[in-house]
Amino acid sequence: MPWVRARYNVTVNPDRAIIGGYSLGGLTAAYAGLRYSEVFGNVLSQSGSFWWAPDGTDATVEHNWMAKEFATRPRLPLRFYMDAGTFEAPRGPTVVRVLVSSRHLRDVLFAKGYDVRCQQFAGGHDLLNWRGTLADGLLFLLGNSSPEKTEPARE
Repeated sequence: MPWVRARYNVTVNPDRAIIGGYSLGGLTAAYAGLRYSEVFGNVLSQSGSFWWAPDGTDATVEHNWMAKEFATRPRLPLRFYMDAGTFEAPRGPTVVRVLVSSRHLRDVLFAKGYDVRCQQFAGGHDLLNWRGTLADGLLFLLGNSSPEKTEPARE
């Protein structure tokens, strides 16, 4: 972010900064918010791969590592927009997919007092669906706030 801020007129206010992504990028966005909430105050995750576990841990054993990370840490100044498709549901008795793990993370975030909007769409793991929900996420995270004056880029 220091490199970006030095070259572009971007905010230094985390309340106006969004980190986002889809699939593994959605998981990564949530992790960046967890680690750097002083930089990114908003997380936009589209079909986040929250079933994933680090260090090669079997995802069928270690369900929703990201939810555990948020559950065990103090609440941070973050807002979340998450979505997942109806057809991103489990396909077997031990397989946790995007929809289920997104709902689990949503429940953990709600329980911790985070401001969360979680939306389900009729579709699968596809760019076409994410294109349609991106605006919903941006409007939720920034739509009700007034524009700020950003500091000029520093050299």
